Amino acid sequence: MKICYNVEKCKGFHIDMRTEVKTLWVVGDSTVSAFNDNYYMPRTGWGSALALYFNDKIEVKNLAVSGTSSKSFTECPEYESLLAGMKAGDFLMIGFGHNDEKRGSITFTDPKGDYKEDGSFANSLYTRFIVPAKKRGVSCTLVTPIVRRDPDKKYGAAYVHVTADGDYAEAVRKLGRDINITVCDLTELTRELSIRVDSDDEPCNDTLFMHARTGSRELCVDNTHTSYFGAAENAYLIAGELKKKENPLVAFLLPDIADPLLNAKYWVEKSINHSYKDPVYKAPERKSKLWTDYIDEAGNVWQGTVFGDICISEEGRAEREFFLGKAENGAMKIEAGRIKNNGKIMEKSDGIAMYYARIPVGSHFNLKAEIKVKDFFSAGDFCDFSAFGAMVRDDMYIDEENGLIMGDYVAAGVCVKPGFETGSNTFARKSGLLFFGGGSLAAKPEAGDVIKVSLYSTGDGFAAQVGENAPVIAGYDYTLNAVDTKYTYVGFFSARSIGIEVTDISFIHE
Repeated sequence: MKICYNVEKCKGFHIDMRTEVKTLWVVGDSTVSAFNDNYYMPRTGWGSALALYFNDKIEVKNLAVSGTSSKSFTECPEYESLLAGMKAGDFLMIGFGHNDEKRGSITFTDPKGDYKEDGSFANSLYTRFIVPAKKRGVSCTLVTPIVRRDPDKKYGAAYVHVTADGDYAEAVRKLGRDINITVCDLTELTRELSIRVDSDDEPCNDTLFMHARTGSRELCVDNTHTSYFGAAENAYLIAGELKKKENPLVAFLLPDIADPLLNAKYWVEKSINHSYKDPVYKAPERKSKLWTDYIDEAGNVWQGTVFGDICISEEGRAEREFFLGKAENGAMKIEAGRIKNNGKIMEKSDGIAMYYARIPVGSHFNLKAEIKVKDFFSAGDFCDFSAFGAMVRDDMYIDEENGLIMGDYVAAGVCVKPGFETGSNTFARKSGLLFFGGGSLAAKPEAGDVIKVSLYSTGDGFAAQVGENAPVIAGYDYTLNAVDTKYTYVGFFSARSIGIEVTDISFIHE
């Protein structure tokens, strides 16, 4: 028996639309996920726009997590929600690839090899998502990754997910052929779309408007993540593929869906955060007059500064409360809040001592070191929001007391906040929100402990690692160019009642 609504022809499937509402589960990475950015054009993944094209007989549940691959997603609570929630008659749409191609034990899967070969991208998709879904009577659809925006408009190599390891989009296509399930080829569709849009004379028909922007200036564009306009267009392309492939989900599509490109000005307006104001910021033009540079064994020059929501206006207060220099053993020495717990880590502002180096926005880097906890000052132990580690951030200030809202960052560091008994395993701030990744440490650090930290760029964001814990990438895939559009600042820091010594520094960068 065939029951099909809203379409003229269907493959042999049975959908009784007189029953309860069905669920379309969506999993994937940041190009699929929902966000809560305070950017000029906030990021929106296509999973958040799918509901625009479906009727009320189906509910879209977007569980996609930014920064994840088909492999690392299984460590997230959203994966448990998926396994617990899927039931017979539901649908699952799978969109990974951006992070599977990133080398590293946490996210990487190999594009070579079929779905039977352990370690392959196809095997990861098949065993982690398709097999569990089919056991529950859930129909699956695969989606290849969207292209990254290419400013040169050539759209080859990594822009279309062809890396030195292989072709990730083709791995998805082959998997679909091998096990006979629908593949929506969003890689090829978004490549064709981007080339066509950027050749259009219409002012709003430009990939600049289809991608997120941290600030209003064009150079703040995020070439990986889409705006609401871009997400709506990508979801529209998926809907078209579902019709073309006669997928069972066609039965739930609205009868009349319009291409967002036909009303681009409307979608651009929908994509802009009209309450956003570009920050007033002036990049540092001088070195600190208080602290000497630190030169590590490789010859890297680190500049010292203390800044943020700290009390240093009184003459000599900065030198009494903070220290940046060389320890007797030659290590980089950073101390914060030596007398009155000065310094902090907060959602809207900072109060830190930091040795930093600046690199051009978008430069690839890899920073590693060992950090020894030397002293807890007047608190005698960690205070609330005490912290130390390695940091990459969007803005920098030279020995400046500043309680204003500050920029975003990612820290491969330990932070103890109210309610944390042991300390965080990495933390970050995005759009004025402080959040903690990777869970808690096994134990709170004590004076004398030596902790390895690692912080590196991934192409779409950053990965941070503390101690022997796995690197944390989920949630850290955002650009750092909203405040300082030219430079990113990388280095080591201490905040509030902690003294550290940094050794074995390795800093590889463009």
